[in-house]
Amino acid sequence: MTADPQTIAGSHTSELTPVARVSSCLERIAERNDIIRAMIFVDADEALREAHRLEAELAAGRSRGPLHGVLIAVKDVIDVSGWPTTGGSRLFEGRIASEDAPVVRALREQGAIIIGKTNLHELTAGGHANPWFGKVVNPLAEDRGTGGTSSGSAAAVAAGFCEAALGTDTGGSNRSTAAATGLYGLKPTNGTIDATGILPTAPSFDTVGPIAKSLELARLVHFAMTGRAAPERERVSPSGLTIGLCPDLHAAPLDAAVDEAHETWLRSARNKGAKIATLRFAQAEQVAKAGLAILAYEFAASYGDLIAAKPESVGEAVHAFVETGLAIDDPAYHADLAFRAETQGAFLKLLRSVDVLAAPVAPGLAPRLLDETTMVGSDHVPYGPAGGTFRRWANFFGVPALAMPLPIAGDLPAAIQLSTPPLSENRLFAVADALGPKETD
Repeated sequence: MTADPQTIAGSHTSELTPVARVSSCLERIAERNDIIRAMIFVDADEALREAHRLEAELAAGRSRGPLHGVLIAVKDVIDVSGWPTTGGSRLFEGRIASEDAPVVRALREQGAIIIGKTNLHELTAGGHANPWFGKVVNPLAEDRGTGGTSSGSAAAVAAGFCEAALGTDTGGSNRSTAAATGLYGLKPTNGTIDATGILPTAPSFDTVGPIAKSLELARLVHFAMTGRAAPERERVSPSGLTIGLCPDLHAAPLDAAVDEAHETWLRSARNKGAKIATLRFAQAEQVAKAGLAILAYEFAASYGDLIAAKPESVGEAVHAFVETGLAIDDPAYHADLAFRAETQGAFLKLLRSVDVLAAPVAPGLAPRLLDETTMVGSDHVPYGPAGGTFRRWANFFGVPALAMPLPIAGDLPAAIQLSTPPLSENRLFAVADALGPKETD
């Protein structure tokens, strides 16, 4: 592919050259990462070398596509050749990846620059107070966190340390953190992205996806991770779309700020010609319980023996979660898997009865850094455990879900998540674009 270098360079973020963009991000990391704690590994020399190489390609009239020179950080469960993969834990201290994970290799082939590794909840199961790398601070407000295991990935994008980041989403971690930082966060259809070279959490639910400031950049990164060029963008008119609401999937109170943001978005959608349908899913409560049990069981199966051999290498929160998983016996686990298989068809029928399913991402705004709780009215509610009802259903049934920011008054953003049937990511992005908030809304 050939193109005008001035058109390609910075096409999604700025008109700066790849070298200038890397230098600018490295400066921001140097200035703020000690406070934000989003990055736990940065290879400045490698990033600059790659930027010079990609800049020379542009000067020669060659572009690898719209991601040429785009800076991406990756959650530190994803292998990058020659770099440590710690999982945010001392359990893997000293582990160096021998090769790139396929998702990283695919991004490099399309011209992305990998700038470093991001912080996370320990082994994606510990709390926000990572005992080895510290709490990730929300760049939008330093008394707030980012509310999920992809904490560093969302914070890195919001702080301008990179242009997009990869996170993993097993129970909502890309969506909850994107919601807390005003970004787009995608959980793709289960199994569509190669998970080789990525430390597992719960293989039945694990997905890897992008977090980005723009919908289009999230789309491009997602499809690049498949190893193929992005398909032609779908175009969708809001007029005639049916938006499904299923209160059963989040049977918990919402803070007034979130509720008002959703109502404003729904009014805008109606004004654009969309219709609203209320759906029922009676098994939602059991889905939440079975989903947590499957996740805990599979996590313990992945890490229980390793942790037992090196108990001092993980924090108390991880120990507690392993114990939860070890307490679930094989018959109970297989019963939950059977329940998922039995209910899959009913859920997909519900999802296909509308053009898009819309649901809250979280009960409140970005959680307090102090204790990772969010305000719902006058109550402090745990932000992370809300994933059981607000987000994990998408992992349970394997469907794509996208967190989309909604504008509200104040420094903290609200968000909504949209979902469509499996393997319909291009349609999901098109619907989000059609129904997304515009400056005139």
